[in-house]
Amino acid sequence: MSQFARDAAFTQAVEEYLGWYGDPVASLNKALDADPGFLLGYTTFAALHSLGGVPGEAEPIQTALKAAEALSTSASTREKLHLKGAQNWASGAITAAAQAWELALAEDPHDLLALHLAHDTHFYLGDARKLRDVPLSVLPAQPPGTKARGYVLGMAAFGLEEGGEYAEGERAGRDAVEINPADTWAVHAVAHVLEMQCRPAEGISWMRGLEPHWTAATGLAVHQWWHLCLYLLEAGRFDEVLEIYDDHIRATNSAVTLDLVDAASLLWRLELLGVDVGERWAKLAPVWGQHAEEHVLTFNDVHIAFTLDGAGDAAGLEALETSLARYAESGAENAKFTRETGQPVIRALHAFRRGDFTKTVELLAPVRGHLKQIGGSNAQRDLFVQTLVIAAFRAGQPELARQVIAERQALKAGSPRAFAPYLAS
Repeated sequence: MSQFARDAAFTQAVEEYLGWYGDPVASLNKALDADPGFLLGYTTFAALHSLGGVPGEAEPIQTALKAAEALSTSASTREKLHLKGAQNWASGAITAAAQAWELALAEDPHDLLALHLAHDTHFYLGDARKLRDVPLSVLPAQPPGTKARGYVLGMAAFGLEEGGEYAEGERAGRDAVEINPADTWAVHAVAHVLEMQCRPAEGISWMRGLEPHWTAATGLAVHQWWHLCLYLLEAGRFDEVLEIYDDHIRATNSAVTLDLVDAASLLWRLELLGVDVGERWAKLAPVWGQHAEEHVLTFNDVHIAFTLDGAGDAAGLEALETSLARYAESGAENAKFTRETGQPVIRALHAFRRGDFTKTVELLAPVRGHLKQIGGSNAQRDLFVQTLVIAAFRAGQPELARQVIAERQALKAGSPRAFAPYLAS
């Protein structure tokens, strides 16, 4: 065993995870090759796979967890909490996983690995308060001007934005980027603020100005292109959006779930604006279909469903809905979100696509107040709100449409270009 090699590889893995670049799993494998008795290497390996959308019963996760369990008798409190977090995520107890990593952070406020694992989990849960409060709780422990402080500021910035504290979120995000321009999560947090405040021209300038930094962070680069596309959509630059979709968002045919979510979301938004997306749904559907039986996150399943629908894959959509019906009756925490919100949203979007706007409203309006439980960000979930408004107008329910617009404007400034034809009439 080379402890030096193990520690160097693990440090690199954590840095890659914090910075969204490189291949943290490959670096973890190097750490485990150097020290097969490295418990934190196994727990982090399992956790990253879970957060990446791999089902908890999958062989790589179970093998790593069993190895960690075998080593846990002599483990420290922090190591045991990391193990508990990974075990909970794999078993579908997502909130309990976040709580375990929060406790690990309480043991050591410099444990940025625990912070990031908790932060990602809070994002999947749509828990804006925890997204803000947990990073802020350990910010005082990070020395001024350090990279560590920058990463914590970036996470706090996103939490502040998701909680509607836009000025504070923008300030924290810009401070983080000043410390480290390559902090792509902080770049992304400011992008969210600019989106929520309807500042598309500033958003384009912000993203383009930092493009050399965030394009190098391959783990989040597609999502950053997606943010740039939101601004371009508002500017009516649809040809540029389609070009970015082809050249950057789907250029590699990535099967990473975050990338697929962004691709599907962008195609739906383009269609809401009347843009013909050609054969792009048909090309995206088979890649998304690889994840149709996983049911790791309701947010993913909703995007799989409307992608299959967009591609005209009726058999695939029916199979997904049958699988989801079985899953929704399971004891997993995410199954509850599927049952209460995910299935109605899927059925609503299907009704919208086939032109049954009254049914869309009937299904989507009652769940609009608790969309957060399926995960994602305010900007991502806005897709469903936009769809509901347009459906209400088309269903001859303008009063409801304007009520939802008012609710939306309490959170997000302005009205999107997609509403313009209805508001003008």
